Order: sequence, then structure tokens, then C-alpha cells
Amino acid sequence: MRLFLKNNLVLTAFLFLTIITFSQVISPTQIKNIKVNELTNLEVLNIKNEMSRQNMSMTTLESLALSNGMNSMDFATLKSRIENFKPDPIINPSLELINKPDEKIAQFDKLIIEDTKIFGSDIFTNPNLSFEPNSNMATPTSYILGPGDELQLIIYGMQEYTGSIYVTKEGKVNIPIVGQVFVNGLTFDAAKSQIKKACSKVYSSLNSSQSQLSLSLTKIRTIRVTIIGARKPGNYSVSSLSTVFNALHIAGGPDDNGSYRSIELIRDNKIYRTIDIYKFLTKGDQSDNVNLQENDVIRIPVYENRVTIEGNIKKPGIFELLPSESFTDLLNYCGGFSEGAYKSNIKLVQNRDKELKIINLVQSDFKNYVPNSGDIFKVSELLNRFSNKVSVKGSVYRPDDYEFTEGMTINDLIVKADGLTEDAYRDRSLLIREKQDLTKEIISLDLNQSNSLVLKKNDELIISSIFDLKNQHTVSISGQIKNPGEFPYIEKITLYDLIIQAGGFTNKSSKVVEISRVIIKDEKSNGNIKKAEIFNFEIDTLLLDESKNFILKPEDIVQIRKKPIYEKQIFVLINGQVEYPGSYVISNSEENVFDVLNRSGGLKMDADINGIKVIRRIEGDIADSVDIKEFIIPVNYKLISKYPKSKENFTLQQGDEIFVSKIRTTVKVLGEVQLNSEIPYKSRKTMRFYIRSVGGLKESANQKRIYIVYPNGVANTIKNYFIFKNYPKVLPGSEIVIPFEDISNVKKLSISEISIITGVIGSISGMTVAIINLLKK
Repeated sequence: MRLFLKNNLVLTAFLFLTIITFSQVISPTQIKNIKVNELTNLEVLNIKNEMSRQNMSMTTLESLALSNGMNSMDFATLKSRIENFKPDPIINPSLELINKPDEKIAQFDKLIIEDTKIFGSDIFTNPNLSFEPNSNMATPTSYILGPGDELQLIIYGMQEYTGSIYVTKEGKVNIPIVGQVFVNGLTFDAAKSQIKKACSKVYSSLNSSQSQLSLSLTKIRTIRVTIIGARKPGNYSVSSLSTVFNALHIAGGPDDNGSYRSIELIRDNKIYRTIDIYKFLTKGDQSDNVNLQENDVIRIPVYENRVTIEGNIKKPGIFELLPSESFTDLLNYCGGFSEGAYKSNIKLVQNRDKELKIINLVQSDFKNYVPNSGDIFKVSELLNRFSNKVSVKGSVYRPDDYEFTEGMTINDLIVKADGLTEDAYRDRSLLIREKQDLTKEIISLDLNQSNSLVLKKNDELIISSIFDLKNQHTVSISGQIKNPGEFPYIEKITLYDLIIQAGGFTNKSSKVVEISRVIIKDEKSNGNIKKAEIFNFEIDTLLLDESKNFILKPEDIVQIRKKPIYEKQIFVLINGQVEYPGSYVISNSEENVFDVLNRSGGLKMDADINGIKVIRRIEGDIADSVDIKEFIIPVNYKLISKYPKSKENFTLQQGDEIFVSKIRTTVKVLGEVQLNSEIPYKSRKTMRFYIRSVGGLKESANQKRIYIVYPNGVANTIKNYFIFKNYPKVLPGSEIVIPFEDISNVKKLSISEISIITGVIGSISGMTVAIINLLKK
């Protein structure tokens, strides 16, 4: 892609990335809406390259930009970015970027990243914080007029006048009839008074207030300022409404060694103001953000004192301090300590003449310590432990950590925890105590006697439950019960009680119940001993008699047996062209396909007797999910209707679906053919006819594996007999499928190989002719 731009259209180079991405050209009327600060490095480089290709000077570009609506301040920003642009060393600027835009955009994303670790540097790299003056706001009364400003003068009332007046190079405005008025160097308010005074000589009604005078600034002049010590130093043309912060933003802020605290605004060769950016960053104070004037110089000196603070503070980074500022001021700039900071002792690393030195800075020294350049402050984290904690766990109503106070007793701690629970075992509790070497010891206590024992910091009291000291037994039930599982053993629990807890029997349950009971012996036996005792008996399903009287013991296992003759009903589906499609229950184990079809009312008039099949779904476990596989079983309806006892008339299984297709009078041809389509069925036509009807085979067709699928799901292939092919019969509703064959790796024969094969075939043909002639003799 190339751009042929003439005159004003050269400005479309401002958005080369748009050209790369959307292949569109921005018209000159849109240029005034371009946000110069948001142009990427890629766009800036392309503007620079296009200027070089067009042999265009910066002056020409400025003239075209301003005449098409771009304001002077935006152009000053653009000019600075073009003149100070430095590509990343890994990128060759001579590359034609539009050839591989995605690659080049990715490379330009790696361009120089401003160091934002220095506190305050981010405000100069943030395109949304440019301090750009609002050209639509009312003119500040303190605005200093100068050559290039345009004013609109309106006199209304008894006498009227409306016109635009310009400040000339001589600093005057020329008002028709009134004459020239000198306004250069005057504030806007002072100039308005001078103009009104001059106009009053001609428009006398101004003196009697019968007429009023209105003056507004309609076009702002451009001033030149110089910035030294910035990331992008140089001379800049900016709006006369621009401020110091706006100019600093355009220039990228102080360079790596530049000061943020002592920036000098030099006017008429004197330091007019010293700017401290931290006043704005920490307090929002813009008193130093003064308006610029023609030939102002912004000088950014080298910093004198920078320190680093890291660790558990809110804004870690590098900070610049003034000579009189202390560590307390540094804490203010970095936002103070974070919640988990250890404030009592700050680690300070100082630079000395020969080596480093570590100092512990305590809280009492924060106000007095004046940091030296290069100091590194490291704020540690609080230890993960408590200075006044005791704990209680176990059989109290509120187990938790509690505040430790001197003289606190075990009874005091139990009271704080709302007392002991009913199951508390008072005879024996444990007290875990931390010794001086931080190891722990366990003290056994009897709460009946030791509740007045005085606690120490970090003591942990553990009160057991009486149930903790007893074995927790269970009984279990399984089989044909609604909620099988383990249940807590309760003394004198009966079989009836357990069955009720488990929800009762299922409809498959029999009267047979088996209970297995473990045999526990205290004595060791060397022989073959009996490990379990088995109880078998029948109970009524109303849970009478034995079940109510049979008392279970701990760890008993109850099993409810299934009815021996119980079988779940089998459902099958019938869909398609039958009189009554839907779900059917298999009445007996010998009911077959033909029987169920007859129960559905038989086939409809438009049913395809060659299109009947059974879809069988089988579930198989794969990991934790269930994989359902479908199988197609063709049905030979002609055969089973004539011979119902034929093996083809098979029995059905749970979930089977009989599907009867509607008669179709077409044949589908799918796969590697020129056109996948349906062809009207014609009797006695072979597969070749239908393949030719869709344009024939593609080069990628696998001719050896062509097959046909009949409406009932039966598949058939082409049979080869020596040099002959037997094509399967085509029926209405069939699908002819031509598979794909990957020919990318098939080796083609060379000319020499073809010649050899041709020669061999010729020889064989000659021999064949000779043999035939010999046989004729």
C-alpha cells in the first residue's frame, strides 16, 4: 500500500496505524479531532518517514495542520514527538512497516518504557493527564495579550459595533473609526479598559452606560518556550494559555537524573518561580502551575537527594527530598505504613565512603532523622504471633482466642468462653504452655482442683468431651432399603428402629434379612476361629414380630435381599411413519420388532419398508462420566413380516428405538464430489450415474472406499472381481458417500519410472499376444 498525498491530504499521515489496520484515509476535516497524545510510537515513526518521503519541512506541516483545524498546542506536542522520537534499537526504522503490520506493532510495543518507580514520573507518561488548557473556557483576566492574539469586540445598546481585531507585531489592535490601541503586555482586564476608553471617544453612549462593551479572546497565539533537563528537551511552540505542567508533560517530564522538587521557571533571565511537583502530587496544590509567556525557559536541575523506601508501606518507590525534610516527610509522601507494617524499628541502609552501613531507625527518631541521598529504608512485616493471647478449645460454648491479662486464671478463661458444655470431661484437661526457649510443654489438669491456676501468655487450654473417651460405634444397613448407609449405634436399638431410620424398604425388597455380627474375643487363638455370626430370617414388610424384638449390637451389618422374581419393566420407543408412535412397554421376554410394530398400528402408507432400523443406546463408564454409544441395527421388514419366527425378527432391549423412515424419492451424494447434492431417484441407475450427476469425483476422493448407506442403516461397498467392479444397487433414500484421501504425501512417479513401467507393460502385452497366437496353432 502506498499513499499519494498532495497539499492538505499530507496530514493523513498523522494516523498511519489507521491506514494499516482499516485501509482508510482520514480527511483533513477530521484532523482537528485527532488526539496527538494518544498516537502510538508506530504512528509517529510513519509520520516522520512520510515527511521525509514527501520532502516536507516542519514549517509546511505546521501550516497545513493549523489551517485544517488542529490547534497550536496539539501541533507543538506532535512536533516534539516527531523531533525527539527514538526507536528501540531492535527495530530497523528503514523497514517498510506496512508489509507486516502485526509484527511491527508487536515490536513497537517494546519501545522505551518510562521509569515509573520514581515518585511523580507517572504523571508525565499518562496521556489522560496532559494539563492541556481548555480553549472553550472564559479568558482568564490575568491573561497577557501579545502579537498573534485575536479578539472579538462587540458594542451593543444605543450604538452598535461587531468585529474581530488582531494584535499586530507592534502590539496594537486597530479598531475601525476609533484607531489603534496599544495592548501588548497588558492583562486581558487592563486591555479591555484601554479599548473601552478609546472607543468611548467615538461611541459616547458607553460613558452613560446606554451601550455596553464586550471583549473576548477568539484565537490564541502560539508562544515559544525552552525546556532543559527533560526527557525530550528542546524548543516548543505551545498555546499562550499553556502552563508549566502542560509543557513538562509535552517534554516527558524530568529525565532520569532530573529534579521534581526544584524546577526553575526562568523569565527575562531571572528565576521567576521554583516549582515543586510534590505539592501537586501530595496535596493537589497547583499554585506552581503558572501560565507561560513568550521565551520562558523551564530548567530542570539534577536532583540533590533521592532515597528509596520499600516493604510494608503504601507507595514503595524512589522519592526526592529537600535538604530540610525528615523521615516523617518521607512517610507522608509514600502514603504511610501499610496495615501489617512493623513500625517500631525501620532498617536503614546507608552509603558510606568505603562500605554500606545498617542502622535501626526507631520511632522516636523519625522526626529528627534527615535522610541522605542513597538511603534505603526497609519496612518489615509484623511477626505472625500475638503479644497478649490465650486460647481455649474443646468442650466450651465459645472456643476461641482471648485477650490475656496479668493474673488471669483458668476459671477466668472458661468464663470468657461462656462456660463448659454438658459433655465436658472435668477430670482431665490439657494445658499447652510455651517455655522460654519457645519449645512447648503439656501440663495435665483436673479442672475440679486447678481452675484457679494462673495462666501465662500464649497458653492453650484443651478441654475434652466425655464422648471423646468412648468408642463411637455404628450399625449399617444395605440392599433394598431407601437410604442405605451407616448409622450411630444407640443402646438397645432394634432392627425395626434401624429400618425406620433408613427410610423403609424399596418395592424390590424381599422378606429375607441377613444380619452379620462380628465376634470379639479378648483371648488370642492360634486356630481357625469363627469371625462373624450370621442371622437369617424372614420378616413381614409391615415390620412386625421379630424386627421389633431383635436388638442390634455395635458394628452389626444388616442386608435386605432383593425379590428373586422382580424385574424392571422395559420401555422402547417407536418413531416415524407408524400409526401410533410413542413409548411402549415390552410385555414379555420374547416380544420382538414385528410384534411391537403391530402394536403401534402398523406402517403408514408413506412408510419406507426399506427404511426401518433399531437405534440401540448402550452406556459405558469412562472415568467419572458416562459415555453413551449408539448402534444401528437394520430391520429387514419384508423378511420378518413374511417369516415372524426368523432370527432377523430380534427381541428388544431397554431404551431401544424403532425408527420408520418416510419414503424418499431422492438419492444423496456426499463427500469428495464437485457438488454435495440430492438427485431424483431413477430405477436401474448405478452409483456411477449419481456421481456423474453431481459433477464427478474430486482429485482428493478415495475411490477404493466409496460406499452406500441404505435407509435402514445397512452399508455396502463396491466389490472388485479381477478387472471388473460390481456396484451395489441404489435404492430410493440411499446415501452415496465418497471418503477423503490425503494425497499430499503420495509420491508421484518420475518420467523415467513411467517409462520403465510402460516398457514392462508393453513387454507383458507382447508376451500375451505371443501366447494367444501359440494357442491358436
